[in-house]
Amino acid sequence: MSFDLARVTAQLATGEVTWSLHYEPSCDSTQDLARTAAAGGAAPGWTVTTDLQRRGRGRHGRSWTAPAETALLFSTVLQPPVDVLPLLPLLAAVTVAGGVELSTGAAPQLKWPNDVLLNGKKLAGILLERPPGSSVILGVGLNANQSAAELPEGATSLAVELGHPVEREALLAAILNDLGNAYERADREGVDWILPGWRSRTAMLGKPVTFRRDGVLLRGLAEDVGADGALLVRTPDGSRLSIVAGDVELVRPD
Repeated sequence: MSFDLARVTAQLATGEVTWSLHYEPSCDSTQDLARTAAAGGAAPGWTVTTDLQRRGRGRHGRSWTAPAETALLFSTVLQPPVDVLPLLPLLAAVTVAGGVELSTGAAPQLKWPNDVLLNGKKLAGILLERPPGSSVILGVGLNANQSAAELPEGATSLAVELGHPVEREALLAAILNDLGNAYERADREGVDWILPGWRSRTAMLGKPVTFRRDGVLLRGLAEDVGADGALLVRTPDGSRLSIVAGDVELVRPD
């Protein structure tokens, strides 16, 4: 069933962010549409969703595909305060996970920096891009109603995990409401609550991980996240490394 913006609007809360919703039946990428809107002066809260992306992308230029009308695909224009910017990947993941839980009752966990997992499998990916100017484009691809056969290895969907389809409109409204609440809380309280919020949803800390540095595959123990959002990893020689970018993978038990 094609996306119904009116159902989203009916569920949005009134708050600091004024959401301006747009829908395209199909497009190359919602990120590209949002970047164009931002370049044209779109205000924070400008959001576009689609039923089908022909050239969807994730972090590091990876492709992101899903059958039409199955995934929740959207991008939104943000202008976060300067002190929020370093923590925006973590904050975005927290709000996506929070929206999923509010909408469906499922309780996702987070993998640094901003992957959203459910039962150890990837449920959603988040892409943040900073075009010229003051805006940040937040893109989300969330596996909502794909069947197991339609998902890549290591991924899952809400329909698979819950055993029934979910309403994508309710998911989008819940995520935007949680994001709006986060904006207001950051204005009211600053950013000190963001890291505890991320820690409370991750099963990554205290676990062995692998990562690459200067092209070399290394292994260590994920200890914490720093004030700048970096992952802090203790290596076998006792040193503590700060990882600010790249892929970090959990080591699965043999």
